[in-house]
Amino acid sequence: MSRLLLPVLLLTSCAAEVPPRADAGDPRVMPVGATAALDGSFSEGDGLAYAWSVEPNDGATLTDAASPFATFTADAPGLYTLSLEVCDARGRCDVAETWARVDGAPWSTSRISDWSPEEFGGAESGAGLDGGLDVTDSKKCADCKKAAEGDDDAWNELCSKVAPGGTKPAAQERAECRANNGQSATYKRNWCNGKYCQ
Repeated sequence: MSRLLLPVLLLTSCAAEVPPRADAGDPRVMPVGATAALDGSFSEGDGLAYAWSVEPNDGATLTDAASPFATFTADAPGLYTLSLEVCDARGRCDVAETWARVDGAPWSTSRISDWSPEEFGGAESGAGLDGGLDVTDSKKCADCKKAAEGDDDAWNELCSKVAPGGTKPAAQERAECRANNGQSATYKRNWCNGKYCQ
């Protein structure tokens, strides 16, 4: 019996030595004034204490920052770094970061897009909510999603039809569209959602 008990005690002892691991969740793109739900519940460890922070913090608001489920709102456009620190009862801590890109056009404060790193290219990629084009045009939305499901030729044809919008020239809009060529259909659909779809 003692032979069976020793491995169990060793496993229990080793399990208690595992340090906490923070998980701040996926990046997001959102309009000014929207409220994003942050989820740190995938962090690992026993008896964790949570502490969210944001940089820059001017114009940014965090509520329930000591909860795994905090919320983030920004009143100014920009790229914000969201950090989550988790600590266990033994004082061991870990920090993880994610980010939020806040766009200047407050179309609908309920429109927030979350993408995993595999589906979202980053704030500089041109993917996500941009606001340059008419986001209420349902035909553009449908055409874009159809092209997203097609091959590279179908996507290039769509990109050649992109019209200038906002302060961006047509060439820049088309270049941002073409930058998504070779990406997955899911990635392209997300780009379509941000550009054309309500």
